[in-house]
Amino acid sequence: MQTFQSSTISPHVGGIETETLMMLSKISEQKEFLNRILKKYNIKKPDDIEKMIERGEIGEHPCYEDYLSALSYKQNIKDLKKMLDNLIKKI
Repeated sequence: MQTFQSSTISPHVGGIETETLMMLSKISEQKEFLNRILKKYNIKKPDDIEKMIERGEIGEHPCYEDYLSALSYKQNIKDLKKMLDNLIKKI
């Protein structure tokens, strides 16, 4: 007969910890996508792409699509961080 030792971490906390790690991974992924676009234009923030287009420094296509993608990644990071904060409060 085998005996099993019960875990000291409740399944609820384990689930939150797993979800937290997944959230951190998503944030990291979105940051990497954003940074690729920012590096492409050698800029610090997505709005700089729009300014460069307005000044005629770069063409509208496909740069505007990069601008929209960068804005989306930035918003995703913000939303994910808020969700992560909520998860951490549960731990």
